[in-house]
Amino acid sequence: MKQRVLLKGKPGLDLLHRISSADILNLSKDLRTQALILNPQGRILSYLEVTLRDQDSVEIEFEDEFLVHLEHYTFSERYTIEPLPPSKEPTPSDLERIRALVPKEGQEFKPDGTTNPLEVNLRSAIADQKGCYPGQEVIEKIISLGSPARKLCRIRRVSGGEDPIAPASVCGPDHLEAGTLTSVSQGEGLAILKRTHCKEGQRILISNQEWLVEKVAE
Repeated sequence: MKQRVLLKGKPGLDLLHRISSADILNLSKDLRTQALILNPQGRILSYLEVTLRDQDSVEIEFEDEFLVHLEHYTFSERYTIEPLPPSKEPTPSDLERIRALVPKEGQEFKPDGTTNPLEVNLRSAIADQKGCYPGQEVIEKIISLGSPARKLCRIRRVSGGEDPIAPASVCGPDHLEAGTLTSVSQGEGLAILKRTHCKEGQRILISNQEWLVEKVAE
């Protein structure tokens, strides 16, 4: 379940800037921004949506152990955390999310230090040239090389039958492992595929059904 809090106090904003992938100190007021807390290997520990409310406070929405990670990095910083009621904004359907190539926590990634954000279409949560944060060196190295080993793809079923249950293994035409189906709805889905299979029109197999790659996340 998502939580919302208000982080108040300039030291708290400075701290969040230092430990997250977002440029917290240069946010535009009332514009929601994605942010990540990463481990030293550049893998996701927490996913946040951050909104600047005034120069000394940000609203943060999350559904993981963000507050535990914030406390871990807190030393002498003085700030306050004010709980807020849940957001009333409508949540997109699974099909809408799949068509927009939007990853979902708990499906395309988990905040357990196993997922690289560049593999699951979270490049927009990483600010360029903002300075150091945990995991930055790994992320910048992958960006400079041009592509991670896997990428999120939108896929479509072209054979009959019912939707498989995600997560499910994805195979290439040679029946060798090619990735994982992570979300599915009405014959469309999201899958994290090896780079060799991230091509529009690529044929893949899931539970003996034929699917095609429709779009690869940038």
